[in-house]
Amino acid sequence: MRPDAEPTRLLLRALAVGLIAGAAAALLRWAATEAPHLLWPGPDLVQGVALATPLRRVAVPALGGLVAGVVLALGSRWAGAARGWDILEAVVLRNGVLPGRSAIVRATSSIVTQASAGAVGREGPIVLVAAATASRLGQYLGVPPRQLRLLVGCGIAAGLACAYNTPLGAALFTMEIIFGSFALEAFAPLAVASAAATLLSWASFGHDPVFQVSHLTLSSPWEIGLYAGLGVLGGVVAAGFLLALRASAALFTRARLHRPVAMALAGLALGVVTLGYPEIVGNGREAIGALFDRPWGAGHVLALLLLRLVVTPLAVGSGTVGGVFTPTLFLGAMLGHAFGTGVNTLVPGLGTDPAAYALVGMGCLLAGTTHAPLTSVVMVFEMTLDYGVVVPLLLGAAVASLVATRFSRASVYTEALSRKADEADAGAASIGVLRVADLVRPDHVAVAPDLPLPRLLDAFVAARRNHVYLVEADGRFAGAANLHDVNEALRGTSAPESVLARDIARPRFETTTLEEGLPRVLQRFAEQECERLPVLADRESRRLVGTISKRDILSVYALELVQRGGGTRRAGAFDPAGGVDSLVDEVPLPAALVGCTFGESRFRERFALALLLVRRGTAGTLVPEATLRFTAGDRLVVFGTPDRVAALTAAADHS
Repeated sequence: MRPDAEPTRLLLRALAVGLIAGAAAALLRWAATEAPHLLWPGPDLVQGVALATPLRRVAVPALGGLVAGVVLALGSRWAGAARGWDILEAVVLRNGVLPGRSAIVRATSSIVTQASAGAVGREGPIVLVAAATASRLGQYLGVPPRQLRLLVGCGIAAGLACAYNTPLGAALFTMEIIFGSFALEAFAPLAVASAAATLLSWASFGHDPVFQVSHLTLSSPWEIGLYAGLGVLGGVVAAGFLLALRASAALFTRARLHRPVAMALAGLALGVVTLGYPEIVGNGREAIGALFDRPWGAGHVLALLLLRLVVTPLAVGSGTVGGVFTPTLFLGAMLGHAFGTGVNTLVPGLGTDPAAYALVGMGCLLAGTTHAPLTSVVMVFEMTLDYGVVVPLLLGAAVASLVATRFSRASVYTEALSRKADEADAGAASIGVLRVADLVRPDHVAVAPDLPLPRLLDAFVAARRNHVYLVEADGRFAGAANLHDVNEALRGTSAPESVLARDIARPRFETTTLEEGLPRVLQRFAEQECERLPVLADRESRRLVGTISKRDILSVYALELVQRGGGTRRAGAFDPAGGVDSLVDEVPLPAALVGCTFGESRFRERFALALLLVRRGTAGTLVPEATLRFTAGDRLVVFGTPDRVAALTAAADHS
């Protein structure tokens, strides 16, 4: 296929993801909505809990937490891992690979939690299932890692759009929070996927906004200062919420309770709280709607705010599967309403509307926890379709985000990722001092941009490479030609002599420079499917000077790991008796991994070893990318402690 046809193919794939992943998300949304009716009588969850007996209020959340934990524990035997990966980790660290079985297990556990009124959001599992569906579809189509990450992003946007009927906000959420960039080439597929999923959601659940609010406006231009003050307070509360989430996770980690027991204790705490405050149950969506319909007293609202700062972190810290998006909106609504009520009490003549402050408070808390003010404003607007408070909402969200970042640089979505990235990059810090100039090879194959297609094919045959580089007469790099594109061009023309190299070249091919660091080069390899990158003297001259190989960088990485172990390698493996803490060794592939991809195997978590390379017969040495599928006869080059290497060897010998 010609390069200019690739955007069309990508949009079609995004449409397929929007429809298929959106359907999966809609199914899970329906299940999460209907499940509570099995255990709680009443028109909605809050009223159902309020009508229940005290014993039922306490027992059901506790038993629900226990059952949801058992589902995760038993599901781990089928899925290979109970906890699975979150969506941000999959996109940033795993090349877009999400384990489908783990997503199913987590979704099932989430439905149990929702049925028992667990104090977490339902949007997390909905988005996870949609993203996992997109990941499986992308792997089935055999797309390269860069496009697979984008398709998973489309699945995330589809899931979020289906959960909240917010097509624009879902696309912006994925760009601002997941990708961390507003690249225009990513917006089109994300918009297509979220729009398709939204249409499915409208057909299934209607297209009313999530929260029904009356038209809200500023009572006075001077009131804008009060909204800025609410933004400051929202940033502080958001930072407190993040602190509570961290503290709860640390508490349960130190307690070392089995996950079902920990989740049951979190459910028990929630059940006790519902004896006095049934509005605290679930993700808080019903309580927010009730707040806009019939405002409560400031004391009751503040109590709900403080209690939510306890019960949701306890649930998340215990390992309960669920999101914090809607609970964050709950916190913001309660904070804003209490703030507005306080203003009315102190300055009764101002005529402020607490409901307007509640709406702005939702945006403030969301911006403070996600550090994404633009997405927060758009999401809250789409969930209410009230334009009257967009100006104070913009101000409050911006202020809250700035204040929250003063207390915590990590957002609610990036904190866990940063910890995992540090673990994944352990040992890589030493290669940070190396530059491309240390590993560049002057072995590139350069051709003129006006080289006819038959002669270009001859260059590929002579070079035995998948890419050749186009270089202008003055030495400037002009793009790269791929062997696959050459074959497609030959099939699509009856006059190959009339097709020139520049006609099929890829001008936006990733490049690096002599002074660029190796960690950044590895990121470029993740963005460009190739074994070598062209090396330029500098970005200004764009003069091609050579190439750098992914294999060379990994070899340096392996050498650095060996040196960190404090020894040198002999033939075969390290001698464990030699006092070496870690070693590099080559071991057979265990039979249990045959047929799995590297991403699905969760190799590091499962064996506590780093997989450096895979040796496969005539295929030679392979780089362990997330989509690499293990086959019988593979040999693994691993790095780790002698006992872990020995355990892996024993597992291979007994399989």
